[in-house]
Amino acid sequence: MADIFDMDGCASQLLNAMKHLTFENEPPAHDIDNSLSLNYKLIDETAPFLVQKEDVLDSFEATDTIDDAFSTRATPIHIKRRSANQTQNLPVPGRPRRRSSIVSSYEVKIQEDYVSTSFTNDIDPTIAINNERNSAYKPKLSDFEPIKVLGKGSYGKVLLVRDLRTGHLFAQKQLLKASMIINRDENDEGSEDDGPKIHTKNYQRTLNEKQILGIVHHPNIVKLYYAFQDNNKLYLILEYLQGGELFHHLSMEKFMSEKNAAYYLAQCSLALHYLHTKVKVIYRDLKPENCMLNSQGHLVLTDFGLSKVASDEDKLNSITGTIQYMAPEVIMGEEYDYGVDWWSLGCVAYDLLTGAPPFTGLDPDKVLKKIKNSKKTLKFPFYLSNDAKDFLRKMLQVDPEKRFDVDGEWEKYKKHNFFRHIDWSSLEKIDLDDNVANAILPPILPIITDPVLAENFDDEFTEMTFTPQQNSLILKDTFHMKDFSYTNPKFLDKIKLYGN
Repeated sequence: MADIFDMDGCASQLLNAMKHLTFENEPPAHDIDNSLSLNYKLIDETAPFLVQKEDVLDSFEATDTIDDAFSTRATPIHIKRRSANQTQNLPVPGRPRRRSSIVSSYEVKIQEDYVSTSFTNDIDPTIAINNERNSAYKPKLSDFEPIKVLGKGSYGKVLLVRDLRTGHLFAQKQLLKASMIINRDENDEGSEDDGPKIHTKNYQRTLNEKQILGIVHHPNIVKLYYAFQDNNKLYLILEYLQGGELFHHLSMEKFMSEKNAAYYLAQCSLALHYLHTKVKVIYRDLKPENCMLNSQGHLVLTDFGLSKVASDEDKLNSITGTIQYMAPEVIMGEEYDYGVDWWSLGCVAYDLLTGAPPFTGLDPDKVLKKIKNSKKTLKFPFYLSNDAKDFLRKMLQVDPEKRFDVDGEWEKYKKHNFFRHIDWSSLEKIDLDDNVANAILPPILPIITDPVLAENFDDEFTEMTFTPQQNSLILKDTFHMKDFSYTNPKFLDKIKLYGN
């Protein structure tokens, strides 16, 4: 069998790991060590040999000519780690977190202080606040108590915060204004007295996320509640998705069964189809790190920093996204359309089903070379069904004209046999009917003992320290972003409805 994944840069880690592994026959199921328990329940249990905790690149495949199943008489091999004192000084390689490349992930479109129109659906109706205060309320940093770090990127940090007025929990995304300023040089017109020199492209991109999230309303897309700024930063107050990143769960589970993967791919497809057909938005950065789970375990798309509203006048050809999930036409700088998101969904599907994206590499040239030679480099593990292989082949067509036209053939797409277990009608009604929402059991049910603990987020983030809030009055205003502030009017309407 040939290695299906790119092993560059992993040789030393694998050699060290192999030196400290011993092999023995697989013990009975009741004897398996459950010390590395997962922080969620799986509705569908997969075969034991498919969920071993192994390095993301340490997985092998057999070509389509090999039988699609092991003999049931075969004795599985169990890889047992040595005792803790034997390995306490050894680094344990984990699933690599992929940052958006070419263009950094903080880039988003934003305009004035903002209050979201969808807030009404998420606030406890028992909250009572004076109506006059609601109508004139403008959020500010001191209204939110920081609790934990939920994530970190090139744009800054995402914090779990509590609204001191209501006690409601939110995710607060911070964007440094300084990241949108470039230094003047001798050839620049104007002087320092004219104010900072703004990086126009980054400034405009920073407006995108707020503008897009301000107009969308979909159960599988994160909700924006407030947007405001102080002298140092821009703030987006977003829905707190207590189930954490899908990436976080995958890093423990390695990969999913086809039935489970189809569920999350279906919800992701609903979100993308809505963006394309209702608001004309190309997402452009689909990857497991940007797919999160809410408290019920349903998938929600986040981080619209690289998204773009498409228009007939504008030609899209900017090289934007995360290399391992970017369509070939994006990498080559060619003109593209909504089809690039469906390529990315094919890459995410492959990742969920195998444990790694189909074309790996640290630079565009290497990834593009593999894509162009996909007839040789795109291989499937022996355990994938013919339906899964057919689905992946249709989504990962290098030629955009031959790729599955999902938006144009939406009903045909939903009827693909890979989605045979999916009740699309119920998924589409999750946000409209509480009975339907309660009747659907997602594959992953996050365990949440206390939302404040952020139990489903990586310790890498939740154990981070964060800078205490500064008095913005003593800081010099870097610049003021016009039309950024926002407050969700539906949220205010609901507070008025149930207020004193």
